[in-house]
Amino acid sequence: MNWTEPKPPTEGISYYDHITSETPLGRVKIEWKSWDKNDSYDVEIDGLRIFAEYSLEAAKNVAKEYYINVT
Repeated sequence: MNWTEPKPPTEGISYYDHITSETPLGRVKIEWKSWDKNDSYDVEIDGLRIFAEYSLEAAKNVAKEYYINVT
Protein backbone atom coordinates (compact mmCIF):
# COMPACT_ATOMS: atom_id res chain seq x y z
CA MET A 1 0.00 0.00 0.00
CA ASN A 2 1.25 3.47 -0.82
CA TRP A 3 0.71 5.75 2.17
CA THR A 4 0.82 9.52 2.22
CA GLU A 5 3.13 11.31 4.58
CA PRO A 6 1.51 12.13 7.96
CA LYS A 7 -0.81 15.11 7.63
CA PRO A 8 -2.32 17.40 10.26
CA PRO A 9 -6.10 17.64 10.74
CA THR A 10 -7.61 18.52 7.35
CA GLU A 11 -11.12 19.87 6.89
CA GLY A 12 -13.33 17.37 5.10
CA ILE A 13 -10.87 14.48 5.55
CA SER A 14 -9.98 14.06 9.24
CA TYR A 15 -10.21 15.95 12.52
CA TYR A 16 -6.95 14.24 13.58
CA ASP A 17 -3.45 13.61 12.26
CA HIS A 18 -3.69 10.99 9.55
CA ILE A 19 -2.27 9.11 6.60
CA THR A 20 -4.22 7.72 3.65
CA SER A 21 -3.86 5.18 0.86
CA GLU A 22 -6.12 4.93 -2.18
CA THR A 23 -7.15 1.35 -3.07
CA PRO A 24 -9.79 -0.36 -5.24
CA LEU A 25 -11.79 -0.81 -2.00
CA GLY A 26 -11.76 2.95 -1.44
CA ARG A 27 -9.68 5.25 0.72
CA VAL A 28 -7.90 3.64 3.64
CA LYS A 29 -7.22 6.09 6.44
CA ILE A 30 -5.28 5.76 9.67
CA GLU A 31 -5.80 8.58 12.15
CA TRP A 32 -4.54 9.44 15.61
CA LYS A 33 -4.42 12.25 18.15
CA SER A 34 -0.78 13.31 18.14
CA TRP A 35 -1.17 15.26 21.39
CA ASP A 36 -2.31 12.11 23.28
CA LYS A 37 0.72 10.00 24.24
CA ASN A 38 -1.44 6.87 24.77
CA ASP A 39 -3.76 7.23 21.81
CA SER A 40 -4.61 4.47 19.37
CA TYR A 41 -4.21 4.47 15.61
CA ASP A 42 -7.66 3.92 14.11
CA VAL A 43 -7.92 2.12 10.77
CA GLU A 44 -10.81 3.13 8.52
CA ILE A 45 -11.62 1.74 5.07
CA ASP A 46 -14.00 3.74 2.89
CA GLY A 47 -15.57 5.37 5.94
CA LEU A 48 -15.89 2.18 8.03
CA ARG A 49 -13.74 1.90 11.15
CA ILE A 50 -12.34 -1.63 11.20
CA PHE A 51 -9.68 -1.73 13.92
CA ALA A 52 -7.37 0.17 16.24
CA GLU A 53 -3.73 -0.47 17.12
CA TYR A 54 -1.18 1.17 19.39
CA SER A 55 1.49 1.89 16.78
CA LEU A 56 1.37 3.28 13.27
CA GLU A 57 3.23 0.30 11.80
CA ALA A 58 0.83 -2.16 13.45
CA ALA A 59 -2.13 -0.18 12.07
CA LYS A 60 -0.61 -0.29 8.57
CA ASN A 61 -0.23 -4.06 8.90
CA VAL A 62 -3.88 -4.43 9.98
CA ALA A 63 -5.00 -2.42 6.95
CA LYS A 64 -2.83 -4.52 4.63
CA GLU A 65 -4.07 -7.83 6.07
CA TYR A 66 -7.68 -6.67 5.84
CA TYR A 67 -7.19 -5.63 2.24
CA ILE A 68 -5.55 -8.98 1.36
CA ASN A 69 -8.32 -11.00 3.01
CA VAL A 70 -11.16 -9.03 1.40
CA THR A 71 -9.84 -9.02 -2.16
